[in-house]
Amino acid sequence: MKIFVATEETQGRRSNDFCFVPEGEIVTFGFECDADDNIDGNCGCRRSMVGIKCHKATTTFKVADVRLTKKGYVRMIQTSLNERGFGQVIDAKKEAEELLRLASHFPVGAVVEKRGSVFRVRK
Repeated sequence: MKIFVATEETQGRRSNDFCFVPEGEIVTFGFECDADDNIDGNCGCRRSMVGIKCHKATTTFKVADVRLTKKGYVRMIQTSLNERGFGQVIDAKKEAEELLRLASHFPVGAVVEKRGSVFRVRK
């Protein structure tokens, strides 16, 4: 199954890159604030993903092929949402399905970046 995991590969290609997630940790969507409409603004929430265990953010992640069932993936996302206080607000199954859909568009090993709602291979 193809999913997104944190990576430090290509870090620094953008001057506002950051990676506070351990290499290889599964990433998911994070909270996006209303403080800054600019994708490249100081907050970084519109261009980053969040580690499911550390709950920290990264602007770089890659597609990995992992041995994991969809049910297990949903359970991991639900646990992360619960730990972050969003367990009753966000549907883990829908989030997992969206992440799987997005990851399916890229080859394994591709380093991907998030630019608002656009996901693309990092150049």
